[in-house]
Amino acid sequence: MAIEGFVSSAVIDQLGGVLAALSAEDRQREVKKAKAVYAFEVANSKGAKHYFVVDLKQAGKVTDGATQAEAAQGQPKADITITIADETLLKISEGKTTAASEFMSGRVKIKGNMMLGMKLEPLLKHFQNLAKSLPAPPAAGATAAAAPAAAAAAADAPAAAADIVVPGYEGSRVFGQIAQALGADEAKRQALLKSTNAVFQIDLSAAQGTKSWVLNLKPGTAADGIVLPGTAAANKKAAGVTLMLTDADFVDLASGKLTGQSAFMAGKLKSKGNVMLALKLEAVLKAAKGAKL
Repeated sequence: MAIEGFVSSAVIDQLGGVLAALSAEDRQREVKKAKAVYAFEVANSKGAKHYFVVDLKQAGKVTDGATQAEAAQGQPKADITITIADETLLKISEGKTTAASEFMSGRVKIKGNMMLGMKLEPLLKHFQNLAKSLPAPPAAGATAAAAPAAAAAAADAPAAAADIVVPGYEGSRVFGQIAQALGADEAKRQALLKSTNAVFQIDLSAAQGTKSWVLNLKPGTAADGIVLPGTAAANKKAAGVTLMLTDADFVDLASGKLTGQSAFMAGKLKSKGNVMLALKLEAVLKAAKGAKL
């Protein structure tokens, strides 16, 4: 449900993903605790609007649409409607501001049960914590039919470390720098792995096609296992998020000429999976600065 141009859609996407991943019993337990239906009217910096409805009263599901009616289709009547800026919703989810202060300043408008609006931050925090406790999703293609044994073994074998830097892909040098920077500093590596705790698949497109690399940033990963050429499936890893962008835009992202947020809003950065993890990418790229290849 990540919506191009709406960075806060990642927040709603995570909430919906958690509800879908819970067992029917656990989902109903969450519904009984919240007993509310939240409707969101979100406006981005360009003036575009998108609508979301979070049902935490009956079925426990999330819907969205380009209009309020489309988002509300098949959902119970909303107990509260929150009109909010895209950036503001993201900041509330990150704990950088509160719904109460934004309401008092006039940046958030609430229609319906005001008390539910004051519960927004703890609600989002609760689902963020639930997301961390859920098992990682299976790698893309993990359920596809298996190829013959010999071919599958060859396809699944991780590429050699020397293959990290690929001619024609300037962004591959960034991956080489990450491997070098984190491989040379054990303390720095373990600190970054602990704070990131995720597996990224990054697909870079160039004139000659698209190539993939995996950043395996789970605690305890050895230095030679941080950067893996190829897809997550080929490296037998479960990617929490797959990011897709051009080779040139990735280089700009790594150099600081482009931010993840602006790339996402401009449609230069696309993602599949837990979009909230994408927010951690810039910290990882900063770790590579100063490393030489």
